[in-house]
Amino acid sequence: MIDCHFHLDESMISLPGLIAGMDAAGVERVALIPRLCPPLSLSFPFVQLSGFFRRLVNRESGLVQRGAAAFYKSMVKADGTVDVGGRRYPVIPQPPNEEVRKAVFLHPERLWGWTFVNPAGPDDPIAEIEKGLKTPGIIGVKAHSYWHNYPVAKLTDAAALASEKNLPLLLHLGADENGDFKILPERFPKLKIIYAHAGVPYAAAVCAYVREKKNVYVDLSCTVYVDQKAAALAVNRAGAGKCLFGTDGPYFHINGDRFDYGPSEKIIRGLGLSREDLERIEKKNFLEIIGRS
Repeated sequence: MIDCHFHLDESMISLPGLIAGMDAAGVERVALIPRLCPPLSLSFPFVQLSGFFRRLVNRESGLVQRGAAAFYKSMVKADGTVDVGGRRYPVIPQPPNEEVRKAVFLHPERLWGWTFVNPAGPDDPIAEIEKGLKTPGIIGVKAHSYWHNYPVAKLTDAAALASEKNLPLLLHLGADENGDFKILPERFPKLKIIYAHAGVPYAAAVCAYVREKKNVYVDLSCTVYVDQKAAALAVNRAGAGKCLFGTDGPYFHINGDRFDYGPSEKIIRGLGLSREDLERIEKKNFLEIIGRS
């Protein structure tokens, strides 16, 4: 397997622990994302309620879906914090790309990395992408229009450079203009875009759009956002050739100094897919996107 979506936070899981956990689970490679907040944990009641949230937000449309999307939007606060399960976490304006570059340098045979950009933050996204291009193993650009709270249109310059350099863009959508999932594919048809967490908070619409658009994909990361029902919706609507395995580690499934891949793997392998489709989701789709074999 290849995990396309994993955050590097050594205060939660050390690099040796990450590699050991990969070995235990049969994960060949991980694509690391810089940490976005202090160590994140969820209470048991919040995890239980997340299932109810998924059922609402993943509906096709209507008042209930709009209400769920509005709740999703309200979790991000004007003071630069995010409310997760009743706890406030400060969002890092410019996630530390240098930490990922160092990890990739130390473990080039096991780790790839994403360059995190924030067009509403203190550092120039173009400069950050260009720094990443100098590091072998940095394979794409990551953005979070949800927690960094900006319209997707602000990513235009970063998306133009990513398209020029043939780098995929992994994007966690917000709501309303922060969740405009059509603007970048329409402006940059050659840009490979991956919408995180099956396209939350517009999963049904995003996955239907993904099926019809070349170079647009979803990942199936994070058990809080993507349970088996949401994963099945994504595969059925987008197609197995447009879905990628990811976990959103190290969050929610830590066992000592290891990440437990079991819950995420169980979701994918419980979909009843053919061996070919399973291999595409767990590895081949991502390798094709980044141009590796």
